[in-house]
Amino acid sequence: MGEAGAIVGGHIDRNELRQDLYVPTREDETLTDFFVDEYTEDGRLLVITGSAGDGKSALLSRAYKQAQAEGHPLDESHICMDATASDSKHETYDAALKRFLDRAEERRASGRGSRSGIAINLGLAIDFFDRQGHAEEFPEIWAGIDQVRTEREYTDPEANIEVLNLGHRKLYETAPGHLGEGLLESIVEKFAFEDPQSPFHDAFRREQDRCPNPKDCPLHFNAAQFAKPIVREQITRLIAASGIIETAYLNPRSILDKISSMILPPSLQRVDEAGDCPVGAAIDPKRVSPEVLLWNSVFDTLGSSGEENAGYIDPAAHSSVSLDQELLGWGADRDRLRELLGETPLIETADVATKIRTALRRVYLLDESVVSGSIQTKLETDTFQEFIGALTYLNQSDTDESETSVSSSHSTEVLDTVITSLQGWSGSTNESDYIEFVDGVKSTDYRFLSKWTQPTPDQDESVRQTTEETTPGQMWIVLKPEGTDVTVPVPVTFELYQLMGQIGMGYNPNALDMERSEGMRLIQSRLSEFTNKHELVRVVNKLDEELFRVREAGFDDIEIVSGDHR
Repeated sequence: MGEAGAIVGGHIDRNELRQDLYVPTREDETLTDFFVDEYTEDGRLLVITGSAGDGKSALLSRAYKQAQAEGHPLDESHICMDATASDSKHETYDAALKRFLDRAEERRASGRGSRSGIAINLGLAIDFFDRQGHAEEFPEIWAGIDQVRTEREYTDPEANIEVLNLGHRKLYETAPGHLGEGLLESIVEKFAFEDPQSPFHDAFRREQDRCPNPKDCPLHFNAAQFAKPIVREQITRLIAASGIIETAYLNPRSILDKISSMILPPSLQRVDEAGDCPVGAAIDPKRVSPEVLLWNSVFDTLGSSGEENAGYIDPAAHSSVSLDQELLGWGADRDRLRELLGETPLIETADVATKIRTALRRVYLLDESVVSGSIQTKLETDTFQEFIGALTYLNQSDTDESETSVSSSHSTEVLDTVITSLQGWSGSTNESDYIEFVDGVKSTDYRFLSKWTQPTPDQDESVRQTTEETTPGQMWIVLKPEGTDVTVPVPVTFELYQLMGQIGMGYNPNALDMERSEGMRLIQSRLSEFTNKHELVRVVNKLDEELFRVREAGFDDIEIVSGDHR
């Protein structure tokens, strides 16, 4: 379920479980209007694009079935659920796709006949229309698809076409205090096994009765823990935070994949013992480790895609003096540790370190106050709250859809951090307000310095570029250097924002970011634009001794000064 590599079928989805897992969004209303409420025989074409797993086929399938229920003369041949499908094993996908489009185009261009709908991956559409040259045959269709590369939807009544890009659909709120709310939260709530409205409720109850070892079965344990509202709330926040921190694109399929992997980790998926419940029948601490328990599988699942950033959301990766002392106490007091672990299977024979790590994660997911001070991840820090507050404020693409709002205070704090870090980017110099920049031929024997000039933030342009940004978790702070009409966009991810905070405290960015991230390289290349290098440049050696300076003279001339001699 939700497997990342799953392939959608080229037919109308009639799977009951998938239908029950479906969460309606604003796009459903658009398709209901298109195929049901406002349906007419005008040959109009609807194109749904996006990435694999966005729910294109599911959305189109539901709309088609609604149209059928209303008695509209919409034939299944007028709906292309999968642009990679073909009708015979000897036919290529592009031939089948062209045949469908030829028919749909004829109705669209004439303005007569049944309406049509197609779900097509954006990358596949670009390949078919742009690279294979079919854009000339279907110019109106390609124009619409090309338009939604940076927009959520496109409608052209004169061209008789409408295009949706699910890649721009809002999956969750990013505002502080509301992180994860929205479609993400609704998908997670489908796994509330104790809720009679959950599509898994009946199966969960039935399998509990059939399991040969329900008390020690990690699958039933995980499902029972996931059924707790506070656990689902915490996991929702963690999934959203992981997407922001890793700048990773999430969609319904990938979310389902993460949730199912938490509840039934890969090692349990491979259990093939006979019996009504193969997992329960195969339980043996020598074969199944405590890592399959929900308390651990949540963080293993979210950390599998980016090991470097996994520690940001794992309480076991954070430390403080008070927490370290508390954990040492847990190791010394076995009764206390057993109490914190609760009724947890597979844990009795584990080593002390595993028990402590599992207990710490359990306490965090249950939001229990068992230590002096709170158990934290990066989610609870001021730095992360500032970042997601500014991200929400600057990303105004879905203000009509969001039920939350934030003030500009977070963006002001982020702006101050960005500007301060830029000023200290090259490290300290002997003369106040002079910064090093890369210009001309870089050498280890000398460096260029010029006086820092305070830039002016361009809020409108920052909002525009952040709103159009397709990389999740990235905002743009656009600055205008003093005395110029030039704007310098600075890309800010959470990882880079943390780095900027450290630079503001005097750390050297080259020591902190040894791999020189793309954002680092971009900032380094444009650092000189925040100086008055056109008026004065100092050239110093490795000992910060000034070799000479070049400054602006009259009549478009320059003056070179070395020490006290001209």
